[in-house]
Amino acid sequence: MRNKFYTTKSFQEALRGAVKLKGGLDRITDPMIITDEDGIILFANEAVAQRAGFTHGELIGKTPGELWGNNKDESFYEYMWQTIKVDKKPFTATNMVNRRRDGTYYGCDVRIYPVLDDDKNIAYFMGIESNYSDSI
Repeated sequence: MRNKFYTTKSFQEALRGAVKLKGGLDRITDPMIITDEDGIILFANEAVAQRAGFTHGELIGKTPGELWGNNKDESFYEYMWQTIKVDKKPFTATNMVNRRRDGTYYGCDVRIYPVLDDDKNIAYFMGIESNYSDSI
């Protein structure tokens, strides 16, 4: 059965708000992604495409690890997921090495923020890159 919410006035207003929000997020000069609770990319701002060379079609539905390379050891990722998903706290990693679409690498710092719903459950994660270096 279809959810009637999709045809309501409140849904239409929410959709217009999301379009405005996307316009604002695309103005952020640092690459930013929003993922679901499993790390699947739902949104990427324009700076991601400019920095890493991926199109929106290549980003949506993938995980950051699939795209940027999983360049750290397993203990790093275990600690990251513990921090953001279990402890529900922000995570910062400095001197990351990420891979562009063309196979070249760049250095950056990464911050990941859990976004909680009203019941304090993970709704989304926001990841932001900063402090770039092409000399890695």
